[in-house]
Amino acid sequence: MIDLHCHILPGIDDGPELLDESIEMCRIAVNDGISKVVCTPHHVTGKYNNNREKIIRCVDKLQASIDSEDIPLTLYPGCEIRLDDLDLVENIKAGELLTMNDSGRHIILELPNESLPRNIEKIISSLVFAGIIPIVAHPEKNHVIQKDPEIIYQLVRLGALAQLTSSSLTGRLGSRIKKFSVFLLEHNLVHMLVTDAHASRQRRPVLSEGLKRLKEIIGKKAAMGMVETVPEKILNGEDIDMEFPIPLEKKSIWKINSFISKVLRKHPVNALTR
Repeated sequence: MIDLHCHILPGIDDGPELLDESIEMCRIAVNDGISKVVCTPHHVTGKYNNNREKIIRCVDKLQASIDSEDIPLTLYPGCEIRLDDLDLVENIKAGELLTMNDSGRHIILELPNESLPRNIEKIISSLVFAGIIPIVAHPEKNHVIQKDPEIIYQLVRLGALAQLTSSSLTGRLGSRIKKFSVFLLEHNLVHMLVTDAHASRQRRPVLSEGLKRLKEIIGKKAAMGMVETVPEKILNGEDIDMEFPIPLEKKSIWKINSFISKVLRKHPVNALTR
């Protein structure tokens, strides 16, 4: 398997602080059946200033460390770029911001959790027009998208891809996120399964648990494509032929179910029959 989103580099964002923990995360990934990992530290202007050269240097250093430990894992450079950089295309073209495996073709884009820019569709379109395909990070956890799934539907229609976090699908992040993850899968709105790991104990680099659930929902062939075929193409900077997203006829049902869940939490006994 290939993990396209992993905060495994030591000391440069909210992932592991020390090299020893990074090495332990690499061992966990290998034991889980992962052979390739894209190291994707955050880039948040003013908080985590992780430019292209810095990340590549850190990846090379960690690769040398795990090679010396005989850990059979291949690391690749990447970055989770927060959507607060107004010059995304220019900074990518100039070599300041890092694309996946430095191919110039795909980026992981982290959307704000509370409010999205009004011109977000224009931003996505400008990236696609420039030949840079944005991969929306963990849409199932984004509060704005949870409230209005039409947003991710429109972004995918414009040419964006989206990832799904393994622990979201297994229920480790709560039943609401788990249900919404299934909803996104049912509408072809997520295209790869990732760990988004940050540590060796909590948020671990494990794909197998989510993959098991994924196979139950979309079948073995499609599920394996989300951890093997699609990630491999992204590493190589290749185009990906994805199924067109399914229009959201169930959008209203999702909102109704969310409302019912809130009511039941507040009034668990016969809440809907009074």
